Amino acid sequence: MSFKISIISLIYRSTKYADAVYDSVLENTPKIKTGEARFFFVANDPEPHLIEHLERKKYPFILNINERKEIRHLFESGIGTPEYINRVYRGWNRAIKESDSEIVVLINSDNMLSPNWLENLLKNLNKNTFVCSEIVERPNHPKFAPFPGCLVGDFGDHPDNFKKEEFLKFVEAHQKVKNQKIKIGGAYMPCAFYREKAVEVGLYPEGNLHDGNDFMSIKEYGDENFVKKLSRNGVRHITSLDSISYHFKEGEMLE
Repeated sequence: MSFKISIISLIYRSTKYADAVYDSVLENTPKIKTGEARFFFVANDPEPHLIEHLERKKYPFILNINERKEIRHLFESGIGTPEYINRVYRGWNRAIKESDSEIVVLINSDNMLSPNWLENLLKNLNKNTFVCSEIVERPNHPKFAPFPGCLVGDFGDHPDNFKKEEFLKFVEAHQKVKNQKIKIGGAYMPCAFYREKAVEVGLYPEGNLHDGNDFMSIKEYGDENFVKKLSRNGVRHITSLDSISYHFKEGEMLE
């Protein structure tokens, strides 16, 4: 069966994040029920118990096992720290290659969605746009400040304590007062784009890019580089301000 839209998330160890993002997608994405869109996981270097869970729950997924490259080999190909990000971006590239849909939508496993999130991405999408959701991040994350320019709100740090109703009220209130519909730039995921445009620019780089001197000295993050390559090819990075997603941030890693 051919789908116009493929929605894809990486997952590697957390059964709770797998359940939470799967449920959030199905609840908030009517186009899956109409057959216009499909969702699947890329199980990216997964732990065995996760594969058992995905199979038991009958979640659609593809298995992606990456070769672990030595740091010197990564450095020689322009890739910098951390090593695992090399495997993450290879997972995203596998997702795009496997999508076989006109439109690709990538989401993190720790994104919780809201009503009309996809419709509000698609209304601003064309072959000359790379469209991302407005994200909400908490101010008290143990490692990172909120992404610059994102919305700030604390609706939990794990699916077990996600304050769903409070988040949805926040979304509704924000949408009512927001006159501006898009902004230039923004966060990088959830994102929607035309598959052919990603293929034209060679997909994501296979990791963060170092500055030429040291593996630990990062010149450009992989998602930044991907967006710049798209921009050079005439594709603008924008944010749909009424497509809103909560981001736990490093969800599986911190669980």
